Amino acid sequence: MLIKNFLFNLHYYGSKICTYGWILHRKFIYIHYIVYISWLLNDNKCLLSQLEYYMYGETFMGKDKKITVPLITRDLLFINLVLSTIYRFSYNKYLISY
Repeated sequence: MLIKNFLFNLHYYGSKICTYGWILHRKFIYIHYIVYISWLLNDNKCLLSQLEYYMYGETFMGKDKKITVPLITRDLLFINLVLSTIYRFSYNKYLISY
């Protein structure tokens, strides 16, 4: 029970940090691409949610089989992915590193 709650909280807060983490550090951009590509290859389903459902019969979003990533979440990550990429390339253009 403790491990399940820890993993669910890790998934929940990790998704928030991953979405906006590029503001704090540039390495989060790579996580954006990995997550977004995994959603595209897996028919908009989250691999972590599938693993949670397989192990515990529920996900951090509830008891139902909610493994498909909501459209608003996909759009939010995509917007942040585009913004972070533009931001990163604009800094590389002027040889400024952050």
